[in-house]
Amino acid sequence: MANLVSAATAKVLVKSGLSDAEMDAVITRIEAMITDRIGAHQEADLSVSLTETLRGYGAFLFTKRPIYSVTSITEGSTSLDPDYYRVWGGSGEIERLPEGSEWGTVCEVTYKPMDQRSERTAVIIDLVRLHIERTAMAAESVAGEYAYTAPTDWDAEMLKCLRRLSFTAV
Repeated sequence: MANLVSAATAKVLVKSGLSDAEMDAVITRIEAMITDRIGAHQEADLSVSLTETLRGYGAFLFTKRPIYSVTSITEGSTSLDPDYYRVWGGSGEIERLPEGSEWGTVCEVTYKPMDQRSERTAVIIDLVRLHIERTAMAAESVAGEYAYTAPTDWDAEMLKCLRRLSFTAV
């Protein structure tokens, strides 16, 4: 699968002295990290399906990504008919039906995620910027005309970006 963001696009939005090949390498690493955490991006033809094994408790299951359509749900070893669940549009929330029912201990949900390519592109650009600007300096000042303060927790900044793509912890 090709990168969603090209080096040329990233270089317009993120000022850097990296070559196109170096920028492509950064983008590839960031996109691979996002895919590892929340799955591949949806294609225009909606050909991407994800399968998540979720712990059932209460009346709701929550997938990592917003759901376009559910392909199947297996509760334990039983495949559920769509009459036994409701997908709340534009979310990753699946309600067990009839009302008052609860999910079994282990549920496997196969679904097509919503197309979030534009949101994912923005997150990739933000993560590229964060990666390139990352420095060991806690603070720097030059004659009162230039100052630099880094985030206190780079990982927290990265997770804040990733949360824009996922409902659950990433």
